[in-house]
Amino acid sequence: MCMTEATVRDLQRELTEIKKHMVSKEELASVLASLEISSNEKTMEQVKASEKDIKEGRTKQIKSVKDLLAEM
Repeated sequence: MCMTEATVRDLQRELTEIKKHMVSKEELASVLASLEISSNEKTMEQVKASEKDIKEGRTKQIKSVKDLLAEM
């Protein structure tokens, strides 16, 4: 039976390399949320329309909850 010997230092180096390529739960959740949004055609149409409104100056400044509710 052939076994490969590894030192603790070898294992630490390998784990460090693996860790470099891992993402956190928060990063993964962010990526998944971005994918969900970008894959929704209706949402993306709304985002594009909003970007166009901003570019063309069709914006309003909301300074309070009262202002926000008045827009609804």
